[in-house]
Amino acid sequence: MLAIMSLLSACSNDGLNTAASPKPSKKLVQKEQTIEAYNEKAENNERNNEASPQPFSYLKQLPVEKQEAVTLFTTERSPSSFSNFSPEDMVLVYLYFISIGDPDLIYEITYNGGYLPDKETFRKDYFEYVLNHDSETAVHYRYFDSIKVDENTAEENKVSVHITVSIEATSHSLVLGLQKENQLWKLVTYHLMKEFKSRASKSRA
Repeated sequence: MLAIMSLLSACSNDGLNTAASPKPSKKLVQKEQTIEAYNEKAENNERNNEASPQPFSYLKQLPVEKQEAVTLFTTERSPSSFSNFSPEDMVLVYLYFISIGDPDLIYEITYNGGYLPDKETFRKDYFEYVLNHDSETAVHYRYFDSIKVDENTAEENKVSVHITVSIEATSHSLVLGLQKENQLWKLVTYHLMKEFKSRASKSRA
């Protein structure tokens, strides 16, 4: 009799344990596996992003608010976007514009002084005579060491900015002139385009 009661008690306890700890459903297991796979993929992507540095951009050398101003300028072409940009900032903007090869943007920040041609002529001459040179310049100075105004020659509305890059014992500097026009610093570079055009004409003669 005692043996029968013990057997019934054991069966009863087994039933309670089974009810208290149900096996997970097949759908729940699949869902958990999917979540784990997603998390693993996200972690792998994050590690890959950390291991693969982003391409260099002159734009990224500016503070975030000025990066946003440049981005706004590329769509709205409003010169007021550069109202608080220093000469050094404008050189970085210029190098960014030549790195993306957009003469229309370069035209907008080039000092006019009454001798700049119309935009269509500027674009045509830029692609024909200057693009290759500017592309090399943008690549050459991407790891620059310093960028600063030459205080010895600086005037109130006219300055020169030196950007320097060094490799081992070799050092190269690019000097760009800027002049204020309508209260904005603009690049004095059109004479370079005319020089490239003149050389090309002489070589063809």
